[in-house]
Amino acid sequence: MRKVVLFVGLTALLVLAGCELFPNVNLTWDDIKGEWDFPDTTFNNSLITAIHLSLLGPFEGEQQYHIDLSWNNFSNFYYGGGSIDKNVFTGTYSVRGDTSDPPVEYAITVTFSLDTSKLKAVFSGQGPLNGLILEHGTKGVL
Repeated sequence: MRKVVLFVGLTALLVLAGCELFPNVNLTWDDIKGEWDFPDTTFNNSLITAIHLSLLGPFEGEQQYHIDLSWNNFSNFYYGGGSIDKNVFTGTYSVRGDTSDPPVEYAITVTFSLDTSKLKAVFSGQGPLNGLILEHGTKGVL
C-alpha cells in the first residue's frame, strides 16, 4: 500500500511539474514588447472592449520605454513612459484628451507575466488605471 501511495504521489508531482501553474515572471522586455490584444473585461463596474496594449521602445536616442493602452475603439487612450526591470514597468502616464497644460501625469507600475503565450498585466498606482488587471493577452500580428 505504501508503494502505491508513493507511486501516485510521484506521478502527480511529475504531472504538475509539466504544467504551467506559475506564470513566467523571469521576463525581459524583448519577451513582451510589441502589440497585445486582450479579451473584453470588466473594470470599475464597466465593460471595456477592444483592449489593445502597445509596449514600445526605447526608440533611437532614447532610454525610456513606452506603454500605450486603449479600449472601446480608442474612446479611452492612455500613454506613458518609464523604465523596465525584468517584468516590472515603472513610470508615468497621461490620458488622451486631458486639456491641462501640461497634461496631468500619474505614477504607475505594471507587472507583466506570461502563461504560455498569454500576457497578463497588473496596473497599480495613481489615476484611472489603478487596479486594472488584463489577462489572456495575445500578441498581435503587424
